[in-house]
Order: sequence, then structure tokens, then C-alpha cells
Amino acid sequence: MIKKVYIAHPLRGEKPYTEEQCKENIRRVTKICHKIFTGMTDVVPVSPVHAFSFVPPECDQRKVLDCCCGLLDACGDLWVFGDNWMYSEGCVFEVSEFCRRDKGFISFCEFDEDAGQIKWKARFDLSKDKSDVISYILNERRERLK
Repeated sequence: MIKKVYIAHPLRGEKPYTEEQCKENIRRVTKICHKIFTGMTDVVPVSPVHAFSFVPPECDQRKVLDCCCGLLDACGDLWVFGDNWMYSEGCVFEVSEFCRRDKGFISFCEFDEDAGQIKWKARFDLSKDKSDVISYILNERRERLK
């Protein structure tokens, strides 16, 4: 059975938003999705960065984020990428919306571009580990602020 996995990755990233930053993030998430599509026959990557690529990054993102909820509802897993996802309005929204569920898996990942590999940092089953997700996020945030 093929599963749909929502790929959370910053588009605009941290403020101030720049066109170069957006282009670099699109390049990264494209590589990640390509790796998933070509290397994992049982996974379909669902990328809001690609689904809403027609929306300019500088516009109000509220409507896009509302549409992302529909995509999230269609997916059983959420994979979070990007070193700075905690500073991305969209990624924080996606993680918080997904964590409201009582089922599904959320994974925090890194993508090693040189090796072309996805590295799993942490994976949580929301039916069992919801409080562990919150602890993980708080700990990651604390580490980044050091």
C-alpha cells in the first residue's frame, strides 16, 4: 500500500525573507521529494511548497495555510525537514496542526545532499508519544538558542 507523507520544509524561512532564500529552500525540498519519489516505492511525497508554488511568498500566507490543513488531513505521516523549521511560520503551523491528531507518525529528518540520504533524527507515534513530541521540540529549540 502506498502512503501519502506530508513534507514540511521552510519556504520563506526566517525573516527577513529573501528571494534567494526561497529559491534555495525550493531547491532543497525538490531534492528531498525527488529522493523519496525515486527511492521509496511505498511513499508519495505531498509537498505544499510545490502544490502552492504559484502563490508569491510575499503574499499573505493565511489562505495557503488553511489549504495545507486539507493536505495534512489526506496524509498519515508528517516528515519535517530543514534546520530552521522552527522559525518558519508554515512549518510551525503544520507541526502544531498535525500534533492535534490522535494518530499518525511525525518524523523529524535531515537531508544529506552530498550523500543523497534522508537521516531520521526522531520519529513519534501520535497515538502513544504525543507528549514526547512536545519535549523533543522544546529540547531542540533550547539547543538552537545556546
